[in-house]
Amino acid sequence: MQPQPEALRQPAVEEAGQPATGTLSFLVCNGFANQRIAVLSGIVLAAELNRTLVMPHLLLDGMQQASAEVNEETGAQHINFWEVFDQHAFETGLKRLGVRVTTAAPLPGSTIHVSLEGVSMDSLRAVSALNPAKNLRLGCPGLRVEAQLMERNEALVFGALEAMQPARPLRNIADSVKAALRRLSPTQAYNVLHLRVEEDWVKHCARWENIPDGVVRDNCLNHTDTVGDSLTLHGIDKQVPLLVITNWPHAQASLAQQALDSLRENGYTVVRRDELLSGWQKQPPLERELSALIDYYVSLGCHQFIGNSVSTFSALLILERRHHGRFAAYYNGGDIPLEYHLPLYRMPWVFTYNDWSAGSEYDFMITAVVTSAIHIGRVQPYCLYSGSKAAPVYSWLLSRNVTIIEHEPAWGDEVAREAARNKEANLASSHLYSSAGRVVGAFQRIDIPILPQLLQFEFVLFTDCDVYFRQHIKLVDWGTPLPKAVGMAYEAMEGVPYNDGTMLYNMPTMRQTYPAFLEWVLSQRNGHHYGAFGPLDQGAINQFYAPYLNKKPMSQIFNAKPYHPFNPAARIVHFHGPKPNHYLEWRLTGKCHFNDMCRQVGICCLVRTSGRRWQRITSRCNLPLNLLLKAVIYELAQGFAGGICLYAAEYATVVPAWDVAAQLNQVCNVAG
Repeated sequence: MQPQPEALRQPAVEEAGQPATGTLSFLVCNGFANQRIAVLSGIVLAAELNRTLVMPHLLLDGMQQASAEVNEETGAQHINFWEVFDQHAFETGLKRLGVRVTTAAPLPGSTIHVSLEGVSMDSLRAVSALNPAKNLRLGCPGLRVEAQLMERNEALVFGALEAMQPARPLRNIADSVKAALRRLSPTQAYNVLHLRVEEDWVKHCARWENIPDGVVRDNCLNHTDTVGDSLTLHGIDKQVPLLVITNWPHAQASLAQQALDSLRENGYTVVRRDELLSGWQKQPPLERELSALIDYYVSLGCHQFIGNSVSTFSALLILERRHHGRFAAYYNGGDIPLEYHLPLYRMPWVFTYNDWSAGSEYDFMITAVVTSAIHIGRVQPYCLYSGSKAAPVYSWLLSRNVTIIEHEPAWGDEVAREAARNKEANLASSHLYSSAGRVVGAFQRIDIPILPQLLQFEFVLFTDCDVYFRQHIKLVDWGTPLPKAVGMAYEAMEGVPYNDGTMLYNMPTMRQTYPAFLEWVLSQRNGHHYGAFGPLDQGAINQFYAPYLNKKPMSQIFNAKPYHPFNPAARIVHFHGPKPNHYLEWRLTGKCHFNDMCRQVGICCLVRTSGRRWQRITSRCNLPLNLLLKAVIYELAQGFAGGICLYAAEYATVVPAWDVAAQLNQVCNVAG
């Protein structure tokens, strides 16, 4: 498992406890957002190398021709950093973070030039250590600093963003734009759409989507011509003005017109900045990157922002706004490529809690899943809660900064009545048929797409409470293409049904199909058992969304099972079927509430052992020969590296108060 964030060290300057020696200067490159990322990267490098920061010149026009980098040394027009950003706010903010800034230029002959192409951080440290009194002059560090380094300095990155306030003349312009927008609004709120329709963007998308590296890139221009539909699906308010920002003079006319028509057809009141501020724009227009800065800070202050996630400008705004708990969405689907370089986005994660689980093993398992989700998975937690506010778990969740969504499904009684139709027969396939509360609790997850608290998100992770997180969870780790509706892993062996204990929701699609799905569920007269597709919610999702799921399983690393071989790459481990208390009972007594699922662990041990233990374990198994052979073949094909016992050792660390987890780990150690 990855170390907890608290264990990650602070920037090196602060650690050193002494003034930085030597300076670090660097180039910035390309457009406004890329320059902003270069500045963040330079700050992180200065902190790591314990050097005083020399602020770069900023570019006034960083528009790229093809993929060539634009920087000061390629002849781009530039401007002093302090003409763009407030010097006092920046220096004060960085000083609080332990980073020194100087306005003095390095002395002639004191600079060592270092290219960042192919240079590791260890090599850079070595160069820095050999030249402690000199200035290190770096090429543009944007998107070239190791992602792990940016993650380790998360507090520094967000602190630096906060410190980058526009210089007063630019701030005044941004404030006048915001004031004009508020005057148009009945609530003083306004929304912003960052629309990518420029000619150079269309060419960039063609190049980017056809990079010959085997990676599927399919979301650069998606939904641009129907962008109004995307805004509607994301719940963008139609009662307030929508400022549409793009480089209008360079827009592809037909695509821009299609987008504007789509917005108006969906009922949005479109505003353009060039129309909004005709007064001050009578003076000479701002340079390209200064104009982008105005748009950026106007967007930071809006009520709802939606952009294009492939655009660095939009992606950085989404990161910064979500960090502050503000609505930020994107219309083009897919992932956010910037996350590869800045892995600071918090994956929205939803789990459910219901009163029926109180007083059971779930009291401890919810502690394990929330603790590991926050400190290891580094996700943004939401609990779909059905129960009493007076329950201890309610206050505990609040104390862990879990957003609690109190939700009582409108369809609860109907679903419970139908599930009671064949209750006794269906109990053989799932214990959840035992009560109406358990049935409704299981189905509760189908309402996730319509929750207003989640409207901004393109993808949402759902898990049951009987899981724990082993690694940082990032959307880009799912790979591409992402699910068109819902992603699930195989249940046990490969094949239908898929298991809904962990799911990746494509929220716009699931929101769009929700009415038809719910109507179909309520029309069932099968006791909510869906035959080969399985019981209850899992069966319903498997059957209805079969066209999306067929032969497109989610990787098992997001739904690893303890009765399968240990997988060191697993990100989420799911105690599917037997929980730790059931495994402990089986280890101690040979009895298991989940029968063959516990015994599969015995088969794992059988494959790796011989002699006396073979006989001792197989005496508990009693599996039919066909299942025995199937499981053994599976284990031999997959390889065995620990299974339940290695997972049990990890699990005990995330729920230290549960004696069962500790005992299971001890029993495993004795048996091993």
